[in-house]
Amino acid sequence: MRYLDASIPLCTLIGEPKEKLESCEEIMKSIELGKERVRTTTFTVAEIAHILMKREREHPMKINESIKRFLECAGLSISDARKDLCLPAIELALKYEVDFIDSHHRLTMQLYKIKEVYSLDHHFDKFPGIKRFESLI
Repeated sequence: MRYLDASIPLCTLIGEPKEKLESCEEIMKSIELGKERVRTTTFTVAEIAHILMKREREHPMKINESIKRFLECAGLSISDARKDLCLPAIELALKYEVDFIDSHHRLTMQLYKIKEVYSLDHHFDKFPGIKRFESLI
């Protein structure tokens, strides 16, 4: 099982970055069909909704449909964001100069013994012991 960062589904929803779109679509199709099993947290859902709403200014109905389709992916497991990981996530964010959500994701990965992440975000490369994928390999 790999972890899923918001950058992969967002790429498929907004079509950017164009050079990564095909790979992201392959990953998401594999997750949708349950061929690939991934875990993420409610922070990922929040990030997707926030970016579609605030940055992309998508219509609320389109956002609703996008989130619904994402949540229905057969290979997707979603964990709640955890209060007990918040303070350690802040400390990790400061140590590696990454944002809080990426740090919380890293700690969630550690909790579930996940060492690989689907992400376009190079911040994950800063965490030791994590391998980042931008395509199905």
